[in-house]
Amino acid sequence: MITKILLADASSLVRKAVEAAFPSSEFEIRTAPDGLAAIRLLPDFPPDVALVALSLPEMDGYEVAAFLGSQPDSRSRALFLLRGSFETVDMSKLALIKHDGLIQKPFDGETLLARVRAASDAKKELPSLPEDPFAEFPARPEAPAEVRDTGHIPEWTETIESKIRELVRQEIIRNQSEMEERARDIVSTEFKKVLVGELKSVENKR
Repeated sequence: MITKILLADASSLVRKAVEAAFPSSEFEIRTAPDGLAAIRLLPDFPPDVALVALSLPEMDGYEVAAFLGSQPDSRSRALFLLRGSFETVDMSKLALIKHDGLIQKPFDGETLLARVRAASDAKKELPSLPEDPFAEFPARPEAPAEVRDTGHIPEWTETIESKIRELVRQEIIRNQSEMEERARDIVSTEFKKVLVGELKSVENKR
């Protein structure tokens, strides 16, 4: 199955480097030189993976990434942010974006390919929320007539069943959101540590 990649980067050299890193037999790549152009590609080219430079004309990478994250299919899409060697990262904006990692330019093609493959495979393996939480359970057996007729146990009605289904669905969604929030906080903290280390390294080299 072909994996669709959307690349948004103002540099034609970067766009060519990314296209060269991914075999055409496995990946289809669409590129955009600015943020607005990337957004315009989405209706006709919903990507499995998005590579978005932080610095972009028209609409910067933070805005593009935030827009991608607001889409209904965002959970099944891998998102990487491309950062220039000496580019300052706005940590307050980054913390609000669900992403799979920062990739510093210039990058190694083989490493980029490996990271994208791993993230894409992981997204494909994510379990989807079932349409009906009760779908895997057998149908509820009818209560014995003597129990229904006592008047002490309320009748099982479609309204009651509907309310229970909705409560269960809401609980599943709430737990899923909490897990995603905790995971995002952990990832954000780790990236902050890595970025601080990189910045210190750059300062020491100067």
